[in-house]
Amino acid sequence: MTNMNETIFGSSYLVGKSVYVDGKHRLKNITLMDYMKELGFIDHSGPVETLSVVWHYDKEGDMYITQIYDHDTGEIYWEDPTDDEWSDNDDEITNALLMYGGLENTIGECY
Repeated sequence: MTNMNETIFGSSYLVGKSVYVDGKHRLKNITLMDYMKELGFIDHSGPVETLSVVWHYDKEGDMYITQIYDHDTGEIYWEDPTDDEWSDNDDEITNALLMYGGLENTIGECY
């Protein structure tokens, strides 16, 4: 059994989003909440105050995200899909969290 970890992010927590401006790769700051909405993972207009990200390390030491849910209501917005269900949006949100979320440094609440 793998040890699961959980990191809690407030609604204003910023991650990096890859964008292209005039043909050049840039990073744009975007709140995790807005990014989840933009990618279609949160599809309601109601408030979401905190997101919990559940993650673990595999035997080789690679980090994997398994779930993202509303910490207050328990509503699940993203779960690790099977390889044949994986989409570009799954890639975008997991890469943003793995690269800019500081998951290993933020066990507990992070605003």
